[in-house]
Amino acid sequence: MGKDFIKICISKWRWFAASTGTMLVLAIMFLLVVPPKYERQATILIKDETSGGGLLSSMMGNMGMLAGMAGLNISSNVLNEMEIIKSPGMLSKVIDRIGLEVRYQAYDGLMKRDLWQETLPIKVSLPQIGKDEAAYMKMDLRKDGTYTLYKLRKNGKKLSGEAIGKVGEVCQTPLGKVSVIKTKDFDKSFTEDDEMTIRITKERRYDIIDRIQKQLSVDLADDQTSLISISCRNQIEARAELIINTLIEIYQEEWLKDKKDVADASTLFINERIKGIEAELSGLDSDIAQFKGRNLLPDYEEVAKMYMKNASIAYEQQVKASNYLYMLQQMRNEVKNIDGKNIVLPANLLPDNQNVALEIAEYNKLQTKRNSMVENSNENNPLVKDLDLQLKGMRGAIINSLDQAVNQLKAQHAGATNQELKLKGEISMAPEKITKILPAERKQKIIEALYIYLLEKREENNITHVFNARNMRLISPPIGDWKPAFPKKSTTIIVAILIGLILPILVLFLKRNIRSILEEA
Repeated sequence: MGKDFIKICISKWRWFAASTGTMLVLAIMFLLVVPPKYERQATILIKDETSGGGLLSSMMGNMGMLAGMAGLNISSNVLNEMEIIKSPGMLSKVIDRIGLEVRYQAYDGLMKRDLWQETLPIKVSLPQIGKDEAAYMKMDLRKDGTYTLYKLRKNGKKLSGEAIGKVGEVCQTPLGKVSVIKTKDFDKSFTEDDEMTIRITKERRYDIIDRIQKQLSVDLADDQTSLISISCRNQIEARAELIINTLIEIYQEEWLKDKKDVADASTLFINERIKGIEAELSGLDSDIAQFKGRNLLPDYEEVAKMYMKNASIAYEQQVKASNYLYMLQQMRNEVKNIDGKNIVLPANLLPDNQNVALEIAEYNKLQTKRNSMVENSNENNPLVKDLDLQLKGMRGAIINSLDQAVNQLKAQHAGATNQELKLKGEISMAPEKITKILPAERKQKIIEALYIYLLEKREENNITHVFNARNMRLISPPIGDWKPAFPKKSTTIIVAILIGLILPILVLFLKRNIRSILEEA
């Protein structure tokens, strides 16, 4: 059976020759028509954002360490950054920065190639065509700088008429005003002929984004690392490298902007509180100085030494409770005041209250996501409205948590105060003047402690912002092979030969089996 089939195949050698020849011709035509695409790939490292210091940062670092000990791989931060890198908003900024709104093409034999940099003699501006509109035209460009525009289309509809203009001047066309300027490679573009035809396409913004998203690939280099691989396939190697480099640059700029917004909100919050405390502290200093001046009080530290020793524990508790209570009350007011303002809350300012710190961190992430989504769409977007509802609920939850914390601290503060009152009875025999000035001085020290606490937090916020200047590191710049990634000539020819050989075998096999079935029937 097998030998008979082989003999049949040999007798039909002309079929194999014709099929293989046809496939080879089609493969060669494919290689002549389809422009080659080159691939460039870069690798970046996303740093751990929890290493910047502060209570919340240390908590998150400990969570990551425990997860690692348990054998888990927490890569949510890296996955989030990957989604941000390839988001439409980021790609839109890339398009604006490197000028990908207009595409220029010219035929090289049967192949339609993109023109870019040294092969592009002119640049066209269509100011009256919006970002959400598409336009197309052909240009016959001559070496003397004159040109003719024809076959004009707008949003897929043909427009009648032609336009003649000169490079460097504004030309009135059926598409509106068209500005054409020379590039530095204008003269180099004309090698043999004094005229060249350029196809100019202005795509809709989301069509450009969709095309670039298909060219881009953003993946984890390894499941166990924070390395991200960014690759781009394009007709022009330099443009693929430029897209990757610009994307990385804009991503870092946006990350820095988000961090700066949070740091600025924290600094503004602290500065406002410091101003109020400075005014209150100044008033207390003045009152104490006037009291001592009127009563000619000597240094009474030794007189009150025994009292201060017995009251030290109660005093420290009162200072701590007062500081924390003040911060929680001010934070609660801040949360209530930002309703509808769509701004982030100050971070890393709360005392040791893990639940509230985590809730504020999650709220800031969701608020930043909502603001980014508004930039890419508008506030009527259903997703934005859904985020607004989530944010409103989170604000209520934060306020409830703050209220509970405030109540707990008030109870602690009351206990410390009661203890202090008991200690006051032990020094009832102290001079009247000293007992009059001690409450004012204790209040002064409490406010001074709060003042120093806020100054330290402001400095910590500034230092954290400086040392967290970048969240990524470029491991490998865009590199790639000088040979096209697609189509590969050798692979295309081999596949064409295999198809040319397989098709006759398949036809003969089916023909033989169908004949056998018919004879048996």
